[in-house]
Amino acid sequence: MNSLKSALKLLAKGEFVCKVRFESEYEALATQEGQHQAQEWLSAVGYRLARLHDEGAFFMAYDESPTTDTRARIREELKTVRHRLMPYVGFFNLLREAQGSDPQLHAGDVVWLTEISEAVRNSSALERRLADMRELADNRVMDSGATVFRVQKMFKILEDAGYLQQTNEVSKGYTFTGKVDYLLQLIAFINENTPHISDEQVVDQIDPQARLEEAEAPEAGAA
Repeated sequence: MNSLKSALKLLAKGEFVCKVRFESEYEALATQEGQHQAQEWLSAVGYRLARLHDEGAFFMAYDESPTTDTRARIREELKTVRHRLMPYVGFFNLLREAQGSDPQLHAGDVVWLTEISEAVRNSSALERRLADMRELADNRVMDSGATVFRVQKMFKILEDAGYLQQTNEVSKGYTFTGKVDYLLQLIAFINENTPHISDEQVVDQIDPQARLEEAEAPEAGAA
């Protein structure tokens, strides 16, 4: 019961409750009873319990037509993803492809800070791509110290945003959380719907959260 209460508090804060970040809370929500209680609690304030697939993270979604305030928040989320997070996802996909791995990121994938830093140092194209990312910039252009700094900063940004969780402090191992599924769906939505129109026009035409959940998420209360 304490885990369920904790899960409800996390949902109310807008967190994505997955196995990687919040294991006990995720297990509480994974039960039929937990989902039923969460749905009752959320519906009282105009939200519903959602997830993108059977193993995905739980999160709260709007259960009413978006208000002016929620539309403004959606616009900001679209801008954040488009301008800040999409370049990092593209970088990881490119790196994995260069390593002969599946370029698509998945929740539960483990990445190692030292391994990523070494791979970038060994590729001038990857170094240049990382150096061109505005939020990772520093005064140095191309040297090993700058590369490590940029990789560390990228990991920190993704961790602070809830997409990465450090799971091995000694070896600097990080695991992608269930929230990355939502990020990838949102990026796909942006790519599909905003090639020639602004983020604001997209929000006015389609509520992206409703679009994602109707396409991917099971009904609340499903096992």
